[in-house]
Amino acid sequence: MTIKRQLFLSNIYTLLTAIGCMAAIFVIARVAIHFLIGSPLFQEHPDVEWVRKAGRLFIIVCFIAFFTVFSIINSIITNRKTKRIIKPLDILSGGVRQIQENNFACRIEYDTDDEFRPVCEAFNQMAAQLEASSERRMKDEANRRELLAGISHDLRTPLTTIDGYLDGIESGVASTPEMREKYLHTIKNRTSEMKHIIEQLFLFSKLDMDEFPFSPRHFNVSRALSDMVEELADDYAMRGLEIAMEAHCENVMVHADVSHFRRVLINILENSVKYKEKETGRMNISVSVDNGIVQIIFSDDGPGVNPDALPNLFNAFYRSDHARNTKGSGLGLAISAKIIERSGGTIHAEGSAGGGLAVVIRLPVTTGAA
Repeated sequence: MTIKRQLFLSNIYTLLTAIGCMAAIFVIARVAIHFLIGSPLFQEHPDVEWVRKAGRLFIIVCFIAFFTVFSIINSIITNRKTKRIIKPLDILSGGVRQIQENNFACRIEYDTDDEFRPVCEAFNQMAAQLEASSERRMKDEANRRELLAGISHDLRTPLTTIDGYLDGIESGVASTPEMREKYLHTIKNRTSEMKHIIEQLFLFSKLDMDEFPFSPRHFNVSRALSDMVEELADDYAMRGLEIAMEAHCENVMVHADVSHFRRVLINILENSVKYKEKETGRMNISVSVDNGIVQIIFSDDGPGVNPDALPNLFNAFYRSDHARNTKGSGLGLAISAKIIERSGGTIHAEGSAGGGLAVVIRLPVTTGAA
């Protein structure tokens, strides 16, 4: 019952109590006067004025008794209603204090069906949003620390190599032209690694801040992917990765940036090349469509990843505790996730049938000219 209805009923109850008490007073007064007039004392001394005075005095006493009883009843009713109002306010105040103490997991339990119930439900929704926001902030802070640690680690290694080889050249360790050429070649490669890391980091930062330019258009995903694979297959075959593709759909359109889509493909292929254990690894690409969703699965036969680590593979600079933890900056998959999410799709990792890693991309089917 709502508080408004409770107050209305209590007022009606108080009014009826007052009317009942008034009626009782008049009835008692009439009975008392009738009793006095019929008493032997009045028959012996018929003093009407005395009866009237006695009646007035009796009525005054009854009114005093009425107001006393009415005040007591009204006080009891008011206290009960006040407690019903104060109790939820105390509950809300306790919840607010918990929020002030950063206990965003607190929830208010209030089952009474009155005006305070939607307020308490709104408080619980607010607390849930604050808890989710706090968790995201803590996760972002952890990712930031991991990002800084990853940057430090991935830049320190080539810098140390470059510094060591420069010392070797300056100190005369590289005394022959062949050794100097070898040292300079190594320095150039390490410099290229650093340049690649910085470019990846710059791209990731721009994507994270939603400042990287996108030029989405409608294109045939199977055809575009097939053309990209045909273009890249020979180069990756020379690096020990065979690419096979099978498409179970034709003329299916998606809306995305083709150049960024190509970057996603290359990042996934680079990830497989880095971590392949066999002399010649294999990447199987499958394209299918179901219920208006295009699903692209990149499945390799490289080392597996701990199932607990799979959700974290798309975090920047994340390194799992399994085989895929020794090479690369970890930015490739993070950049791929940003691109796919910005294209309105989803990306996740799972174990492949061959024991390796499978990256699954889902994009909504669209209509439009290629």
